[in-house]
Amino acid sequence: MVAVAQLIPRDPKEQASVLDVLRAHPELHDFIARASQKAEEVFTNPLIHLDTVGYDEWDPPLRLIIRAPMPMKTYRPAFDRYMKWLSPNSDYDRNLIMVSPQFWGDPDEDA
Repeated sequence: MVAVAQLIPRDPKEQASVLDVLRAHPELHDFIARASQKAEEVFTNPLIHLDTVGYDEWDPPLRLIIRAPMPMKTYRPAFDRYMKWLSPNSDYDRNLIMVSPQFWGDPDEDA
């Protein structure tokens, strides 16, 4: 299982911000570990990290970013499988964390 500590950013300011959210919401640890483990199962070599960057005032305080460096041809079905697992998950508190799988490859690359 992916350790949550591995997902914390190295930038001291962002690191402090992420740790503040995790301290305030310890219930997120288990969900983050499970969501990261599922991402490791579904996506090919995902790059996973946490951050607190918000773009709108209604954004949750924490984001779990999953970058998938894989061809679009294989990313699409993997994304669908991941979302099928994530969406109905009762532990996914959208008010506290946004899980964001992102395509991170060459869209023209063949699988």
